[in-house]
Amino acid sequence: RYNAAMAPVVVTHVILDLDGTLINTEQLVDEVVSAIIHKYGDFSAKTVREAMESVRGMRPFDGSQIIIDALKLKHNASDTALITAADLLAQTEVQLDARWGEVQMMPGAQRLLAYLTQHKIPTALATSTPAKYLRVKMASHEGMLEKFDVVCTGDEVTNGKPAPDIFLLAAKRLGADPATCLVVEDTPLGVQAAKAAGMLAVAVPSIQNRKLYEGADEVLRSLFDLRPAEYGLPSFGDWLPNPSMGHDPVLPLDPPVRMGGPVVKGYGRGSKMLGIPTANLDVTPLRIESDSLAPGIYFGWAGLRGAQAGVFGMVMSIGWNPFFHNASKTIEPWLLHDFPEDFYDQELRLTVLGYVRPECDFTTLEALIERIHRDGDVARVMLAHERFAAHKGDAYLTQDALPVPVPAAAPQHLS
Repeated sequence: RYNAAMAPVVVTHVILDLDGTLINTEQLVDEVVSAIIHKYGDFSAKTVREAMESVRGMRPFDGSQIIIDALKLKHNASDTALITAADLLAQTEVQLDARWGEVQMMPGAQRLLAYLTQHKIPTALATSTPAKYLRVKMASHEGMLEKFDVVCTGDEVTNGKPAPDIFLLAAKRLGADPATCLVVEDTPLGVQAAKAAGMLAVAVPSIQNRKLYEGADEVLRSLFDLRPAEYGLPSFGDWLPNPSMGHDPVLPLDPPVRMGGPVVKGYGRGSKMLGIPTANLDVTPLRIESDSLAPGIYFGWAGLRGAQAGVFGMVMSIGWNPFFHNASKTIEPWLLHDFPEDFYDQELRLTVLGYVRPECDFTTLEALIERIHRDGDVARVMLAHERFAAHKGDAYLTQDALPVPVPAAAPQHLS
């Protein structure tokens, strides 16, 4: 974490990136662009992913040109000339403009913007998106752009990220000293740009290789983990203290997130390696719900159907589990109850009430097991809290034929 004692800079202004930091566009852009790229050649998924990640954070035209040059994209194999960046952008623009409404805000983004407004902290948006695309992209997030004191777009500067131009422009418009500006970014190129501008940079990575972010002053798992007080700013003030001494506070979710489905077989390590049996859910049909939660550890209530039916406390991991280096995202609830037998294929419904902590890359299996049990203790204590205990009677957990509510935006915090 950032050590304010070693570098006692008091932040006066905040500058935020947009894509991948405040709104979850990266998955949609990757899906659309990769499909178009595959029309021009038989590329491996790994090759395409690495090409797109290498330009993440750049202006669309700049990034498109680099991808074309790297993959040698041609209309026909016999062509001598490559396709143009304008051609690639024209194809992506049509598809993306039709689907920007699918994009949710990143977990914690609404909370952060509300905090900055509440405390009147001057804030700029510094996005590589050109101005002509920005309003279209943000049409489903009405009023969000108006929360910023300054908006800077990629077409207003000579050089895009990783050059510092856009951050220096933001500081100039804010009337701020770059040295007292805090930038929040999701890409390595954005971090490089912020540091080149002489600013503090907090990274919330959209690329799993955290080594790419070594230049950042702090690397977080999600916006939930930002601690403004470490930079001389007011605290959020919405973490709920744990009444049990020595246990972690929690961040309540408002509104709670509900998700459910049949219990599926996981990696088989919960019971065998950890002695902690998890009731995994398939993440694919729960993409919207799972994307509304940052990777990390949560607690809440679980409603189980079948022969062992009931409502039980649960603590849940969602994400990629850094200790095991999962290749895909998982949803792994641990029901805080001893069951006599497995219940695969039985329906499980979850009401997720609060955030406990980020995912961690533990150095030993023993440390991981100890921490999971500690998470379970945190959940047990907090579920006895009047505010959370009331949700045990959530009709969604027990009644039939209830639709899963789809959150309009990522849950944020307890009001």
